[in-house]
Amino acid sequence: MDEKKTFSVSDVIDSLGVNKFTWITFCFLGLAMIFDGYDFMIVNTTNAKVASTFWPDNPNPGALMGSLTTWSLMGMVLGGAVGGILSDKFGRKTMLTLAVLFYGAFTLPQAFASSYEMFALFRFIAGFGVGSCIPVVTTVFAETMPSKNRGVFVTFGMAFMVVGWVLAGLVGNAIQNVSTPIIPGLTELVTYMTKDPVTKEVVQATMYANWRICYLIGAIPIIYGIFLHFFMKETSAWYVSKGRLQDAAASLEQIQKSVRGSADKIDPSSLIIPPKPARSTPDTLFSRRYIVATCAIWSCYFIGQFCVYGMNAWLPTWFKGIGYSPAQAVNLQTFNNVAAIVSNISVGFMSDLVGRKRNLAFSWLFAIFAIILCSLFVVPNNYGLCIALMLLFGFALNYAITAVQPLMPESYPTQMRNMGVSWCQAFARFGGAASPIILGTLSTSPMFSSGGTTNWSSLVLVLIIPLGLGFICTMLFVQRETKGKSMDALQTEMETA
Repeated sequence: MDEKKTFSVSDVIDSLGVNKFTWITFCFLGLAMIFDGYDFMIVNTTNAKVASTFWPDNPNPGALMGSLTTWSLMGMVLGGAVGGILSDKFGRKTMLTLAVLFYGAFTLPQAFASSYEMFALFRFIAGFGVGSCIPVVTTVFAETMPSKNRGVFVTFGMAFMVVGWVLAGLVGNAIQNVSTPIIPGLTELVTYMTKDPVTKEVVQATMYANWRICYLIGAIPIIYGIFLHFFMKETSAWYVSKGRLQDAAASLEQIQKSVRGSADKIDPSSLIIPPKPARSTPDTLFSRRYIVATCAIWSCYFIGQFCVYGMNAWLPTWFKGIGYSPAQAVNLQTFNNVAAIVSNISVGFMSDLVGRKRNLAFSWLFAIFAIILCSLFVVPNNYGLCIALMLLFGFALNYAITAVQPLMPESYPTQMRNMGVSWCQAFARFGGAASPIILGTLSTSPMFSSGGTTNWSSLVLVLIIPLGLGFICTMLFVQRETKGKSMDALQTEMETA
């Protein structure tokens, strides 16, 4: 009797290559990340106007303004940690749908906030959804994309998030600077104290709180969450991890049919179940089998978040401080984020070409080079040069943080994959949450401030320290090359090593 042919989920997905199903999944996840990126970044785009609304008597809110970003990040920490466990237990589709609905629903009340406390509360709660969304998307990309293209798609997913950042900059800049009330009664007139950019004297100014409209727009994901509920499919890899082989076979047949118009009948008993970890609880991330990989991705991603999120919070302040208008300052931040999109697309190709470790090690050195150039050449009255420098800055810093992404899902088995990804991202967000406050506090210290004006061109050099540590962590802890290997093969390697 002939031996029954067996195969894994990865074998089926790899045999089909990049196809119609690949691109449909790509678009579903991409839209979720665009909305996610918008809902996160809109506070960085509008924080100056929000601060003037809630602290009208404070012309230099400093660290308080940075804390607006921090509240969202702290919600993302908890949301990611809990969401990762729930995704491994109840499914990728369920968790992604809930995450999108959640951050849309709790961004809406921010438009009506009457105090800093109310605004911060809903930023924190919405962060639960934002933090759950990103690791689920990374995990789904890893479980549904062909092995040889996995790095490209995982990092491309991060590019969609940055598209959301750019949209937040474009929409926020266009709306919040309108000189008339867009919705009378909601966008109230605010009288506040500010520093004249030329004389540096404290003067009185007025504005309409049109920033509130930006948060009304941030509620659109509620509609998209309903769409995902009806049209997104669960991953075959998750079904196999739960022993639901009948569902996994049906899922793979649906993928084949969407690609070829017909499907081979798949015998559920022919599906290979990769070796499972003895446990899949949070402490397993620190067990002997996974501790080195955990150290690698946690340390590197923490450093990346510290640098990227800290600077995104303060870039507009940097440029306003040297004489650029508020609109120009936000535009320069937007150019930084446009470059990040190109960076996130490029890094995946290089990761699949030269390998994860080489690409990541290079990224830290490249970011240090970009930091030094920006410190030397960012100047007032040369808008074109600053655009070029922000394109370099955004490309380099985001290349570094995104180069870590492929390693996250590749470091853990399916049973704990999303928990591993989400706990890594949750830990890293402590870096992202702390950096706006740390940089804001440093900006007022005598070392970097004179006469109430911060020398951001000097302060930005502080980032060389964490970037150098990122290079060291990469060389010490990234030990296993994962490019080109299927997710099932990687899991077998992990559990039999």
